[in-house]
Amino acid sequence: MAAMSLEFEDNRDNLIFEKEYNLNTGPLEIDLLVIKKEPGVRMVNDIGKLFRGHNIMEYKSPEDHMDIDAFYKATAYGCLYKELSTNN
Repeated sequence: MAAMSLEFEDNRDNLIFEKEYNLNTGPLEIDLLVIKKEPGVRMVNDIGKLFRGHNIMEYKSPEDHMDIDAFYKATAYGCLYKELSTNN
C-alpha cells in the first residue's frame, strides 16, 4: 500500500486507499480499493489515468499466474463490491 501511495503521490489528496477491504463477513477480501474522491480529478500517474471512481487491485506473487481463474476472481470481487456497496 505504501508503494501505491508513493506511486500516486501527485493525486494522493484526491484518493482514498482502503487496505484489505472486506466484501463480506467471510474470507473474501480485496487487496486494495482505491476510490477517487472527486470524479473530475485528472490523474497524473500513467496507471491512475486508467482509474474510474472505484478501483479494485489484487496483488499477485511471483509464483502466481494471470490466468482465467485470476480474471474471474477479480471480476467476482468487482461484482460483489458493487452489490454489497449499494445495499448498505
